[in-house]
Amino acid sequence: MKLLWKRIRQLEIKNDINQTKMELYAVLIPTILSTEIFKRNRDIKELVDCLKFKNAVKDYLYISRTALVARIVREIELSEDVELNENLEMFRGKALEIIDKIEIIDSSEVTKFINKYSRN
Repeated sequence: MKLLWKRIRQLEIKNDINQTKMELYAVLIPTILSTEIFKRNRDIKELVDCLKFKNAVKDYLYISRTALVARIVREIELSEDVELNENLEMFRGKALEIIDKIEIIDSSEVTKFINKYSRN
């Protein structure tokens, strides 16, 4: 999870639009499919609502994470430069906010182990 968090923080707009799309896919898909970040499928709506697409994401897509990912990838693929840049910035901000809110980064297994058996 820490690797995903780092990749989201390093996400930036590239000169090549295809490179930007590929990097966005690489962090967006594991984020949406992660059950550590989103326990229930309905929780994903908070993240998806901040993204601006030409076609609205219907409520029935939240039943299946894979169907939701397919729809979002299709929308990103069809987006123009300006829309892509706005969505990238919005995704990065919202995803980091959600991850910090649920404190996944600080709850790593190594930290738990050290805290459990430390002499403090």
